[in-house]
Amino acid sequence: EESQSAGTAGSTFGPADAGEDDAKAGKLTAEQQKRLNLTKIQINMENERYLQAHPEIRDMIGVFVHQVLEYKPENILRFAGDFFTRPDLYACVKKKSEEVRKG
Repeated sequence: EESQSAGTAGSTFGPADAGEDDAKAGKLTAEQQKRLNLTKIQINMENERYLQAHPEIRDMIGVFVHQVLEYKPENILRFAGDFFTRPDLYACVKKKSEEVRKG
C-alpha cells in the first residue's frame, strides 16, 4: 500500500484532473486556441494589407536578396547591416527595381 501511494503521490492523472493538468503543461483550452487562431488570421491580414500598401518593402528585400546572391558575402549579418543603413538605400532600391521591371 505504501509503495502504491508513493508512486501516485502528486500525480494528476485521471479525467477529473485533465483540465488542470493541461493548464500546468501550458496547453491552451479550446477557446484560447480559437482566439489565438483568429488573432493570427487578423495579424496576417493586417500584414498583407501593409505590404500591399508599401510595395517598396518587397522591392527593398528583392534588391537585398539579389545583392546577397551576387556578392555572396561571408558575413551576411554585416552585409545586411551595411545594406539597410546605406545613405543611398532609397536611390539604390529605386534604380535596381526599375532595372528589373524593364527586363
